[in-house]
Amino acid sequence: MASKKNKKENSDQKKLESLQKENNDFKNIAARAQADLVNYRNRMKIELLEIEHKAIKNFALKILSVIDDIDLAIENSEDSSKEVLLGGLSSIRNKFQNILKIKNINIIEENKKFDPYIHEALLKTDSNQEDGSILRVLRKGYVMNNEVIRPAQVEIAENLNNKNLEKENKDV
Repeated sequence: MASKKNKKENSDQKKLESLQKENNDFKNIAARAQADLVNYRNRMKIELLEIEHKAIKNFALKILSVIDDIDLAIENSEDSSKEVLLGGLSSIRNKFQNILKIKNINIIEENKKFDPYIHEALLKTDSNQEDGSILRVLRKGYVMNNEVIRPAQVEIAENLNNKNLEKENKDV
């Protein structure tokens, strides 16, 4: 009987050692996986910073060519007529617009009606036009990939007839 008990204890001891080895193996695998994840995250941060740096550098190079044109216009402004200067400024503006279009940044198309998602009302002016009609654009707005990055600043109409009717209704 003692030998059966010893064999069982030996068997149990071997199973325990086997399970402990397996447990240690799993711990090592988990530690390696965690280290790999930390390394991956760090690598991704570095790669994202490099991509951002390259994008800024490329954009800056395009802007610098426009700045060069502005410097040239300033140098030649004393010797040039007003028409030549305006033509140069217009050319520089078009160059900026083209740079923005390449990056899918576009001017918000003019609407006749105020839309709070794409407009910012700065002025409300008495007018005979319909309430909320845009009278003029004070500053153009821009969208990038159909997302507003800067709303257009506008002056909107406040209809005088509606205002007078509201006053009359309150007085009655």
